[in-house]
Amino acid sequence: MKLAGLTILGTGTEVGKTYVACRIIESLVRDGVAVGAYKPVASGAPSLEQSDGFKLWQASGQRGTLTEVTPQHFTAPFAPPIAAELENKQVSDKAIKDGAMNWASRCELLILEGAGGLMSPISWAMTNASLALELHFPVVLVSENRLGVVNQVLTTLVAARSIGLDVCTIVLNDVHPIKKVSANSNERLLRKFIERYQNPPEITALEFESTSFRPAVRWVDFV
Repeated sequence: MKLAGLTILGTGTEVGKTYVACRIIESLVRDGVAVGAYKPVASGAPSLEQSDGFKLWQASGQRGTLTEVTPQHFTAPFAPPIAAELENKQVSDKAIKDGAMNWASRCELLILEGAGGLMSPISWAMTNASLALELHFPVVLVSENRLGVVNQVLTTLVAARSIGLDVCTIVLNDVHPIKKVSANSNERLLRKFIERYQNPPEITALEFESTSFRPAVRWVDFV
């Protein structure tokens, strides 16, 4: 059975991927789409109830169980394979893939949030990018809207396209309440370079604590 979905990745850590993913899920739920949320591996939270997976689960209307949203969870604030090692465990690649396919018959669209950036390891053998490739999921690329974002986005976009990943949307996210001086010009500058690409990704922005993307995006159109 085919599994349709989007992978939410960042240009790095602490760029607001979970917040953006939750707003995407809520938007789809409002449109009547049966959305599944999936955080295949999580680390850095004391419990599942304090994890990013819990926020995704709540945004989806608590579809499925919390352990189906995040089947592998480790408490140490390190990359998942290292965090697992500290608990004398190992991230299971099979569980990552099986956990995704578990949603195939249970949702119309799966929102998968990766851990970290495009090439961040989620196991000893798998990165966020390789999982997105295996699932054939387009990528929503999240980046903090601050000075340097144009370089970060373009660099990540080049890397993604070089391995065959489809970046469908770029989200410029205001992580902090006070906008950086460059924030108002970043989108205009980035659009000037993105438009040179064949089939360029869409660009949208999310202001601090906003629930509305500007401009609005129809997320179902990408899958």
